Amino acid sequence: MQSIKVYNFKKYILFCIGIILLASCAQVVTLGGGKKDTTPPQALRYTPDSASLNFKSKTIEIVFDEFIQLKDLNNQLIISPPLQYTPDINIKGKSLIIEFNGKEVLKDYTTYCISLGNAIQDINENNPNENFSYIFSTGSYIDSLKLNGKVELAFDHKTEKGILVMLYSDLKDSAVYKSLPAYFAKTKDDGSFQINNIRAGKYKIRALKDVNANYKYDSELESIAFIDTLIDITTKQNVHIEMFQELPKKLFLKKYQYNSFGKVTFIFNKPGDSITLKPINYTFINGDVFYAPSVNKDTLVYWFKNISKDSLFLEVSNGNKVLDTVEFKLIKKEDAVKNNRNPLNFTLLNSPKGNQNFDLNSEINLIFNNLIDTIKTVEKIDFKQDSLPYKKTDMLGYERLKIQNILKLVYSGSSPKLNPNTNYHLFIPSGIFTDIFGLKNDTLKIDFKTREEKFYGNCKLKLIIPEGIDNKAATKPNYILQLLDEKENKIRESVCSNNETIYYEYLYPQKYKLKIVIDENVNGKWDTGNLSIKQYPEKVIYYPELIQVRSNWDLDLEWKISY
Repeated sequence: MQSIKVYNFKKYILFCIGIILLASCAQVVTLGGGKKDTTPPQALRYTPDSASLNFKSKTIEIVFDEFIQLKDLNNQLIISPPLQYTPDINIKGKSLIIEFNGKEVLKDYTTYCISLGNAIQDINENNPNENFSYIFSTGSYIDSLKLNGKVELAFDHKTEKGILVMLYSDLKDSAVYKSLPAYFAKTKDDGSFQINNIRAGKYKIRALKDVNANYKYDSELESIAFIDTLIDITTKQNVHIEMFQELPKKLFLKKYQYNSFGKVTFIFNKPGDSITLKPINYTFINGDVFYAPSVNKDTLVYWFKNISKDSLFLEVSNGNKVLDTVEFKLIKKEDAVKNNRNPLNFTLLNSPKGNQNFDLNSEINLIFNNLIDTIKTVEKIDFKQDSLPYKKTDMLGYERLKIQNILKLVYSGSSPKLNPNTNYHLFIPSGIFTDIFGLKNDTLKIDFKTREEKFYGNCKLKLIIPEGIDNKAATKPNYILQLLDEKENKIRESVCSNNETIYYEYLYPQKYKLKIVIDENVNGKWDTGNLSIKQYPEKVIYYPELIQVRSNWDLDLEWKISY
C-alpha cells in the first residue's frame, strides 16, 4: 500500500515538471537587438498623380509604405485657396483618402495645395512625414510663385503661431470682411510664413487672428494687420506686417462688482473719456462720492458714504450718452463689520516691509484699503534713522496722491534722501488717519532697511533723433521712451521731442530693454490702428540688444532712432 502512494506522488511531481516546461516553451520573449525605427512613412503612389493638371476628381488616394495614423489634423490641415466645404480625410490601412464634398466647386485654372503639415505619422514610433502636401491644378499648368514674410504684434513685436496671412484677388476693401482669400498660409512660432503656388498678379494682403475660424474679419476679439498698397507677386519676395486689435466701436459696461461696503467697481470694454455715474434714487451731497479711474480709463472705482437707502440705482454715462443703468441692494454697515469673509475695516495694504531691502530712489508710500478722509498732524509720527530720530527740520510731511487711498510720505531739509545701508523705523500712532467711513487706523510700526549704493548700476543714454524723420507727420510727434525689464514690465518712462541725454540711476543689476513709441498724435500713449480708415498703429521701436546693467557700474549708450 505504501509503495502505491509513493508511486502516485512521483507521477504527480513529474506531471508538474512537465506543465512548467510546457509553459516555458510557450512564453513569448521580446527579441533583442535592432535599431529603433526613425523613418517616417513615405508615399508610394498617388491617385490622381501629385501635381496633376486639369484636375476633376472627387477623391484622392495616397498609398504609403507602412500603416499610418493622423495626429492633430484640425490644426495641421491647410488647403489654399480655401474650400467652401472641408473634405473628409480618413485612413484605410496604408492609404490616406481625401474626399471632396459633393457640393464643392473648384475654381477654374487654379492651383490648389493641400498641406497636412506633420499630421501623417507611422503607427509604431509616431514618426511624422513633415510638411506633407499634395498639389493639383484645375488648369493646364501649376502656379509656382510664392511669398515669404513675417507677422509681429505692433505693440511689442511678439510673434504667434497660427496667424492667417491671406492674399485677396478681390481688391475691394470689404473683401476681408465678406470674402474668402485667394491664397493663405499660417505663421510659425517665430511669426514667419510662406504662401506657395500663387498665380502671377497683384493682391491685397491681410493677416488675421481668426478666433471663429471662418477666414473673415468679423469679430471685435480678432486682431488684424494690413498693408495699404497692393502686393505684386512677380516682384515682391518678402513682407513684414504688424498686427493690432482695434478698439471696439461701441463703449459698454462689461460688468460691475459690489462685494464690499461703500465701494463698487465698474469694468468697461474699452477706455472712456468722460464716464460718469448719476444716482437716480438718491441725492448725494458734496464729499459723499469719490471716483478712482484706472490708468487706461477702462475701470472705474466708485466710493460712496452716508447713504440711507436699501438699494442704489445708478445711471452710467459717457459724456452725454447713457450707457447703462444698474441697481443693487446695499450692504448695511453693521453687516459689513461682522462679515467674516470681507469685514469692513481700515487697514494698511502695502508699505516698506521688514527685512526686504528698500530702494534708495523709492518713495515711501502707504497704501490703505479705503480712501483717507482726514489726517491729523504728522508731528506725532516718529521716523528714526537707526536709533536717531530725524531732526524737526527733516520731519516727514505728506502728499495725497490722485487716488486717495495712497499717501506719499515726503522728507525735506538737510537730509532729503534716505541713506544707503541704513535701518529706518516708522511709528504711526492710532487715530492719525480717518477713512471716509469714519474708521481710524490702528498703531502702525514699519521697519525697513535701505540697500547698499554699490548694489545699483547706472546708465546714461544719448538719444539721437535725426532731422527730417517726422516730416510726414501733421504735427511733430513725441517719443515715449520706456526702460523695460526682460518681461516687458515698465521700469522708467520719459517723453522726448528732440535729441536728449537720459540718466537712469539706481538700476537693479539685470538685463533691460529700451523701447520707443512714436506718439504721432501727442496724447502720451500708444494708439492702435483702424483698418476701415487705413490707419496704422503707432510705430514702436526697440533698441536692437538687451542692456546688461551690473552692480557698481556706469554704462554709456547711444541710440540713433531710424524707421
